[in-house]
Amino acid sequence: MSRTTRAALIALVPLLGGCLIGPDYERPPIDMPNEYEIPRHVAADPAEAKLERWWGQFDDPALTELIRRADSGSLTLQQAAMNVQVYRARYGVSYSALFPSISLGASYSRNRANFASLGGAEGTTGAFDDWQYGLSMATWEIDLWGRIRRGMQASQAELQSTVEQYRQVLVSLRAEVAIAYLSVRTFQAQLEYTRAVAELLAQVVRVTEARFAAQTASLIDVAQAKAQLANTQAQVPQLEAAISQQCTGLSVLLGEMPGRVMRELAAPAPIPLPDREIAVGIPADLLRRRADVLQAERQLVAATARIGVAEAGFLPELSIYGEFGVDASTFSGLGQWSNRVYKFGPQLSWNFFNGGRVINQVKEAQALAAVAEIAWRQAVLQAVGQVQASLGNYDGSRRAMMDYRAGVGDTRTAYDLAMARYKAGTIDLTQLLQFAQVVLDAEIGLAQATGLTSQNLVEIYRSLGGGWESAPIPYGGADAFVDGQAVPDGRHFPSQDPPRRDAVPAPSTP
Repeated sequence: MSRTTRAALIALVPLLGGCLIGPDYERPPIDMPNEYEIPRHVAADPAEAKLERWWGQFDDPALTELIRRADSGSLTLQQAAMNVQVYRARYGVSYSALFPSISLGASYSRNRANFASLGGAEGTTGAFDDWQYGLSMATWEIDLWGRIRRGMQASQAELQSTVEQYRQVLVSLRAEVAIAYLSVRTFQAQLEYTRAVAELLAQVVRVTEARFAAQTASLIDVAQAKAQLANTQAQVPQLEAAISQQCTGLSVLLGEMPGRVMRELAAPAPIPLPDREIAVGIPADLLRRRADVLQAERQLVAATARIGVAEAGFLPELSIYGEFGVDASTFSGLGQWSNRVYKFGPQLSWNFFNGGRVINQVKEAQALAAVAEIAWRQAVLQAVGQVQASLGNYDGSRRAMMDYRAGVGDTRTAYDLAMARYKAGTIDLTQLLQFAQVVLDAEIGLAQATGLTSQNLVEIYRSLGGGWESAPIPYGGADAFVDGQAVPDGRHFPSQDPPRRDAVPAPSTP
C-alpha cells in the first residue's frame, strides 16, 4: 500500500467516526394547559413560587429538624444514591468501548508435537520449550456508524434518569416526613380536645349524681352520663396508639430506631399552617421541575438512542487487531530482538444475512421507544392531574377549617348555657349530652380539618416537584452539574439535546 493511500485512509477514519446512525432525540410535542384552576389563597405567578425549602414556610423548628435528619439518614435515599453510582459505572463501561483494550502477558509451555497432526508422516518431535511475552490488542471496533456512541448516549440518559429518580425520592421523602409530623400534631390536638370534653362529661356525671342524691334525677340518668363519659374516654388510648404509630413511621423515614422521635414529639404543639398565598406557576413548569417527568423523559432519550445501536447491525463493521511480543525456545532468548513476533491489521466484516434478526432488533427498539414516549406522556398527564387535585383538596379542606373555626366558639357557648339550664332543671340530660357531643365533634372536626389543610398544602408542594434544587447530587452524578447548570457533552459525541442541567460529561480516563 502506498504512503498516499495509507494517509488517505488515516484521514478518512475520523470523518467516518463522526457519523451517527439512528434518530436524534427531540422532545415530542405535547399540549399543556395554559393554567390551573386556581382556588383562593393560591397565586399563579411563578416568580412568587417558593418551592425551595418549602417546609420553612410552616415556621416549625421541629419539622425543619426532622427533614434535615431524613436527608442525612434515610435508607431509601441512600439506596437511590447508590443506584446513581451503579449507572455512573455503567456509563463508564460504555465509554471505554471507544478505546482499544491492550493486555500485557507472558507465558511458558513445554511442548511435544506429532507430525501426523500437522499433516506429515508419523513421528514426533523432541520436547521443546516455548517462552513468550508481549502485548496483545483485542479486536478494536472503529465506531464508523456511531453504534458505540449511541450506546453511550443511552447509558448517559440512563444515568441522568437515576439522578432524577434520586431527586424524586428526595421530594417524596420530605413530603412524607412532613405529612407524618403533621399527623402527629393533628392526633395530639384531637387527643387534647377529647380529654377536654371528657372533663366536661365528668362534670356532667358529678352534677347528675348530685341531682340523683337530691332525687331530681334518676339512676338511668347517672348511668347514661357515665356511659357517655366512658365512650369518650375510650377514644383516648386509640389516639395515643395513632400518635405512637405515626412516630414509629417517622423513625423509619429518618432511618432511626423507634423511640427518639416519640420522646421528642411527646409535648403537644399547635398544627403549623402558613397563612399566606401559595404560588404554583404554570403547568409547563412541571416539564423542567417534576423529577418523575424528567426521569421518564431521560428513559425516552435512552430508548431513542438504542434504535441507532440496533440499526448499526445493518452496516459493515471495521475493526483493528494486533499483537507484538518475543517468542523464544530458551529463557535467555527473550532478550534477543531477532525473536520478536507481531501481527496487526484491519478487519472488515458484514453480517449481511442473519434471518431477519437485525430487522427485528430495530423493530423492538422502535417499539420500546414508543412505550417510553407513552410513559413520558402519562407522567406529564399525571403530574398536571396531581397538581390540580391537590389544589382542589387544599381549597376544600381550608374552607371546611374556616367553617369549623367559626362554629367552635358557638358550640362552647351553647354547651355552657345548656349546662346552666340542666342544673336549673329546664332541660333533660339527653339534651345536655347532645350538646356535649356537638362540642366534641366540632373540636375534633376543627383539628382534623386544620391537619388536613396542612397536609394538602404539603401535597401541593410535592405535586409541584420543588425542593430538590439546592440538594447535593450523590457521588457518581455530581459531575453532571456546574453551578446547577448542564454540562453539554460535546467532547465525545454531539449532544442530541439542548444544553440542560443534567447532561453528564464523559468519565475521566487514566
